[in-house]
Amino acid sequence: MKASKMILAMAAGLVLTSGSAFAFHGGGVAHCDGCHSMHNSADNPRAGSATAASLMKGSDASSTCLNCHTGASSYHINSVNGSNKNQGGDFFWVSDAATHDYLERGTVITFDPDNKGHNVVAADFGLTVDATNTTAPGGTMNAGLLGCTSCHDPHGQIDGGTANGAAPISVSGSYLNQATKQPPAGTIAGNYRLLGDAGFKQITANAPVATADASAGTKVNYGSGMSDWCLSCHPSFNDNTNMHPTDVPVPVSYNSYVKTGDFTGTAATAFDPLVPIERGVSDGKLLDPASTVGVTGTDQVMCLSCHRAHASAFENALRWDSNTSEFIAGSAILHENTSTLMANGAVPYYANGAAVDVVAKYGQYQRQLCNKCHAKD
Repeated sequence: MKASKMILAMAAGLVLTSGSAFAFHGGGVAHCDGCHSMHNSADNPRAGSATAASLMKGSDASSTCLNCHTGASSYHINSVNGSNKNQGGDFFWVSDAATHDYLERGTVITFDPDNKGHNVVAADFGLTVDATNTTAPGGTMNAGLLGCTSCHDPHGQIDGGTANGAAPISVSGSYLNQATKQPPAGTIAGNYRLLGDAGFKQITANAPVATADASAGTKVNYGSGMSDWCLSCHPSFNDNTNMHPTDVPVPVSYNSYVKTGDFTGTAATAFDPLVPIERGVSDGKLLDPASTVGVTGTDQVMCLSCHRAHASAFENALRWDSNTSEFIAGSAILHENTSTLMANGAVPYYANGAAVDVVAKYGQYQRQLCNKCHAKD
């Protein structure tokens, strides 16, 4: 028994780092004792409370997830310094760590973690409820109930397990553009990133379609359904008159806009991962996460065109700083000579898994990246 568990654990570790189709989740329910401990035994102990619900290995659902997903790089989403560079963002920015604070002109600025993203509750990792918002902005969901499993279905069911005649899930739906990850005959692929379908908890829309480059998710091509899915918790934001519209065509100026003062871009290379767009397709096989193509005619604006799904260094989980300076390079936390955040390894701007030097990429006087679509500068 112990030998078989060791082999299984070694295999899981190898594939998680490689992004293989045989990763721990595999698009559906994983092996049970990866998340649960039936007896709290020495060879499969619980990391959190011994009385955790459903015999989970953490004190709560999010702590159970973060037992594996805390750390830096690869499939990790909760670092100790804000160094993760995946598309979803790093939960470091919503933690209460003192390393959030930074110096600006010799003055210590207290970083507010309650307006940087989704404040998931994970007791074992010091992630606490949003102290500012008691309910989801634009909605009624209790902020105290927010966790990883508010959005992700840890058992990976599709339509309650009845999709396509209850065919079994054989591969993850996160990497369907890769030929080796296609589901074998008689099986189906799971949802992108195990996102819940309509009917899972408070979710009212089918899981969105997207394709990532690997388990790290540093490159993502979005297909369809993201904004409707986000509205499950933020329904009042579905106001295309008084709020920024989503599910509307991306202006063709997206293609020509390169940076402030430069409108020489072409469609073939126009895509900017700091301002991603949704392709308007419902089949993940049509999405290449390495694509550089800009607007082609079916592309739409979505919530994640401006926001990161987990958290970011900036207000409202935005992908760029819209609050502290006219120019995006003027953000206080970017000044390495004064910022403890940057000195400790934090990466506020990043794309495709690499830090972005916004001065080198856009120029010292680049204004807000809203202009990628609106072209006002």
